Amino acid sequence: MNVLILLGIVSLFIFGRKVSSNWITGIKDTLNKMMDFSTDRRLFSSWTANPIGWTRNTQCWARAYNWSGTAAGIMGLGGVGGGSLISRRHVLLADHVPYPARPFEIFFVNRPGKTFTYKVTKIDSVPGTDIAIGTLDQDADPSLVTYRVLPNDWARYVQGLTIGTAMGIEVVTLRLPVLYLNQEKMVSTGDIVRLVSGAAQVEPPAFAPAQAYYQVQRGGDSGNPIFVQVGDELVLLGAWHQIGVFPWILTHKGAIEAIIGQKLLVADLSGFTRVA
Repeated sequence: MNVLILLGIVSLFIFGRKVSSNWITGIKDTLNKMMDFSTDRRLFSSWTANPIGWTRNTQCWARAYNWSGTAAGIMGLGGVGGGSLISRRHVLLADHVPYPARPFEIFFVNRPGKTFTYKVTKIDSVPGTDIAIGTLDQDADPSLVTYRVLPNDWARYVQGLTIGTAMGIEVVTLRLPVLYLNQEKMVSTGDIVRLVSGAAQVEPPAFAPAQAYYQVQRGGDSGNPIFVQVGDELVLLGAWHQIGVFPWILTHKGAIEAIIGQKLLVADLSGFTRVA
């Protein structure tokens, strides 16, 4: 069977409905269908050095989502580090990563497999966080996705979420299934379990079928993105800072928008049932 036809059939099977009545239940249903397809976690099956380019892995278990806005590589980092498009001209990075002298090259691969090379001309830090914003030398190609963030009222759609305090600090407890990348561009599963002072904490997934797709973070994974699924869309939550922890991008939304000079794109949760 033609590969494109097969992918179309699988995509229809996975994303038959854009949303379900319950957001978290819909995520788990989609994960189950995706995991039935494959256990291969690699976004790319191979790469070439001259000319530099990556081949998308058609057997990746999460290949039905759009990963084209995640950097395939950064020149001068030896394979570590990562970045994600938050506008046509800006990339979310981790501030503590020792990026090369500016300008340096960053690479993206669209869904058909074409590699695009851009230069990061400057990096702005969000004060008091590990968030950095890289500016590209030109607008990213329209075939590369710019990721959205959650709306401000996202918590109203999460069953069982609680808000408390510990030593005067607000602590949000929840179970939110997420997908994330590591330095080898492999797709893993996990659960956000706490939000404390603008930092999200990730643990192995409680959802049993997803546990086989979990991999603990390591040094070198910093800057690679963490997403939550909203229907057929990956929505950006942040980028790795340290093992199991990353800055919650919504906490610093205003500061990020001031740097990029525009509003971040916001995902639509209105089709889901509010539970709070």
